[in-house]
Amino acid sequence: MRERLVRVFKRYAYLIVAAWCLLPFGVLAFYSHPALDDFAFGELLRTKSMDAYVADVYWYNSGRYASALSTVVVQVFGRHPAAYSWLVLAGLLALVAALYAAAVATTPSSAKPLAGPIGSVVLVACLLNFPKPADSIFWLTGEVAYLYPVVLTALLVALLGWLTAHPLAWWRWLAWVAAVALAAYIPGFSELTALLLPLVAAGSWVALRPRRAGVGFKVVMGAAVLGSVLTLATPAHFGHWQPATHPWLVLQTVARATLHTTYTLVNWLGNGLLVLWVLLALPLSVAFSRAAGERGLVQCLTRPLWLWPTLTLAGLWVCFFFYMLAAHDALVPRVKNLLYLYFVAGLVLSVHAAFRRLPAHHLALLLAGPTRWVLGVALLLTFFTDHNPRLLPARIGQGYNTVMQAYRDWLSGDAARYDQQQRARYAQVQAAAPAAAPLRLDPLRVMPTTLFYADISASPVTWGNEAYAAFFHYPAVYVAPALDR
Repeated sequence: MRERLVRVFKRYAYLIVAAWCLLPFGVLAFYSHPALDDFAFGELLRTKSMDAYVADVYWYNSGRYASALSTVVVQVFGRHPAAYSWLVLAGLLALVAALYAAAVATTPSSAKPLAGPIGSVVLVACLLNFPKPADSIFWLTGEVAYLYPVVLTALLVALLGWLTAHPLAWWRWLAWVAAVALAAYIPGFSELTALLLPLVAAGSWVALRPRRAGVGFKVVMGAAVLGSVLTLATPAHFGHWQPATHPWLVLQTVARATLHTTYTLVNWLGNGLLVLWVLLALPLSVAFSRAAGERGLVQCLTRPLWLWPTLTLAGLWVCFFFYMLAAHDALVPRVKNLLYLYFVAGLVLSVHAAFRRLPAHHLALLLAGPTRWVLGVALLLTFFTDHNPRLLPARIGQGYNTVMQAYRDWLSGDAARYDQQQRARYAQVQAAAPAAAPLRLDPLRVMPTTLFYADISASPVTWGNEAYAAFFHYPAVYVAPALDR
């Protein structure tokens, strides 16, 4: 009986951990509420057609054609406001499903039981240090722009993995068409995706060895480059951005991008959670390599040891450099969310490539029972305790990792109180209409870190307040302290 329980635990441990980490985010989705852009786009798309909106975005705004097309989800919210939480939850579950689909499609047929644990390892890594869920998971507009491309990229990986494993399938042409369409569509979500996907395509070209890469892979890579050009070369960018061309400013931006990249990596890896988690996944990497040998998409892409560390660092640096040079600004949190997920993918592939080349005696040491126990205990201690180098009493027990913060916002009741405040506001706005004078709303008293993105202000003429008022068909709204002075 004991041996059976041990076998069951080993088989389902990763899945259990993934479910435990995902649970608070799924619950918090039902406490989420729209932010200013959701109201603005929801109201705009109640009357404006999608084709006119997409054309306006591409030619005169940002060139993000995929993000504009995907904003149809926000249009659904505009017409059915009660669906907001369900739309947020659907985006989160789509990410989960896409990650597991990629794991299943890239796992050798002889080792399919590994697919669930591998997908769980990637999912947990994505959630552990996710920079700011409020900006890209629980804010629908941010989810469309910065989470949807990750979902579609995972689906692209799943398609390519399936095509690699089934080169003779009779309907493979349909999968190739879908892969080409996704490769052309994904760069259109943002400048980041337009920079990162062609970079990864170039790296994959090197790893797959051009002479052995079939026509399909070449077309997919070409589509990614085409999508990037369509996004970055749009007329909208020439009117809104003024790239710094002075040599001194370029050198200064190089230094800033390098500093920000280093700082970001140190912080993402600094508390040790990701490092310990991927080390605990070593048995999966070893079993995967034994089953796949040198075949399959993952094994081909991790053949060069240097490739994914290089692509990961280069991708992060290029994005920091591009934004600082072209937009004259540092990256906002929602952009860093996307970069973090890119970093996780690069980290997992880099570690797998390194594990494949470890000498047998090093593998035996890392796979030994005592080593696994030490890593597991260290992971638990790191997860449940704070990261407080200054030993400040006020910070004891408040160490930050995203999963624990989500649980804290849920179980403390802050999310429920935030939900009550927002619902009270909606009731107040709807009860007061119609009226000619601006409506004063009470300020939010509880703003959970995981859920809260932005709120209306004290001035009824700011764009966010105007969007909020227009959405509820009210002349004007504003927020002021409970007592006027």
